[in-house]
Amino acid sequence: MKVVRQVYIYFGTYFFNAALSFALVSILTRHLSPYDYGVINLYTPFLVLLAPFISGGVIYPLSVEYFKRDQKQYGQFFKNAQVIPFLSLLLFTIICIVLARPLSNLLKVTPFWVCILPVTAWFIFTNEVSMMIARSKDKPWYFAGFSLGKNLLEIIVTLLMVLCLKWHWEGRLASASIAPVLFGLFSFYLYKKWKLLQGDVSVSMVKSIFLMSVPFIFERLSVFILSNSDRYFIDKFDLGGTKEVGFYGLGGQIASIVQIVILSVTSAYNPAIFKWLSEKRFEKAFKLVRLYLFAITFFILLFIIGLPVVYRFFISDEFSKGQYYSTYLIVAYGFWAVYSAFLPYFLFYNEGKKVLFISISGMVLSLLLNAILVPRIGATGALYTSVAVYFTMAILSIFLSKPKWKLNEL
Repeated sequence: MKVVRQVYIYFGTYFFNAALSFALVSILTRHLSPYDYGVINLYTPFLVLLAPFISGGVIYPLSVEYFKRDQKQYGQFFKNAQVIPFLSLLLFTIICIVLARPLSNLLKVTPFWVCILPVTAWFIFTNEVSMMIARSKDKPWYFAGFSLGKNLLEIIVTLLMVLCLKWHWEGRLASASIAPVLFGLFSFYLYKKWKLLQGDVSVSMVKSIFLMSVPFIFERLSVFILSNSDRYFIDKFDLGGTKEVGFYGLGGQIASIVQIVILSVTSAYNPAIFKWLSEKRFEKAFKLVRLYLFAITFFILLFIIGLPVVYRFFISDEFSKGQYYSTYLIVAYGFWAVYSAFLPYFLFYNEGKKVLFISISGMVLSLLLNAILVPRIGATGALYTSVAVYFTMAILSIFLSKPKWKLNEL
């Protein structure tokens, strides 16, 4: 019953976040042009690209080790893990300053926005760590308050800057930086409150954590390549250019409601899987896998059926083309949910090499198919690529995790 209650809280949190974000999208489609959306959808994916390098992949080891160490040991592990993202922040800030001009041309923004990319990514990482710890501590209300508060602040700042100050795409990018920074400062308070920064920094421990985390850099990097790199192919090869990126990006934002629901469920799903695997309750863990997949499939079918209503009543007619993109991307996210269902098995049993293999396979296939299809059939090629790649990753995750289900040991 506790897990079910947590699912309700997490789902409610993500539902309200999704509703607020959807309302914001609905408003912005009436105040921003497709080109503005194109710029936003070139810049924000670059944050996703930086995220795994800034974090150093430590967030997954941090989530798993919480269940394997006592409070003092985990505090020392946590403190040493933070060294990796801090050093990455310094390194990538220098890189972005040096490459500010070419990156600004790629992203269609001024050099200022390029230079603040690393610090924004670092604060987003601190936000994610705080919410991960709240989940691990069985504090869903902390998670809910943090997540909803950050989203509300971002929406308020966006409305102020876009509607009142008429900053257009600059206003949307500014809010995406300001909210993570302010809540990142609150994260440091939570680190102290939860006694997460204990002991001394050990070079050997930092190295050990880094080696443990490296496979997950590629796993997170795959998120960018699989979900966002297609924007750059479309910008270069589709006849619509940046404007077409705007339509595609809007379609992706609507489809991401499915992703938000998946994340809401996994917020309670992953800790429960870790707990039951640690207690060797394999049948109970696998029963939850089946329930998870059934629930996600049911939601996806409902959402696809209701998609025309969403675009008819809530999205500006200027962006109606996005419905075509949304449908395919929703299906792709369904296959991503299958991959996510089996990912906890790899994490719990420290099988980072398998995660690395699946991630690299997905990245290579994504880049290859986008390079072949987008120049020939435009943005539609990116849609076909997304479905094919996530399907492949889902199949790989099922077969490679199967030895760890341990159903024969019941």
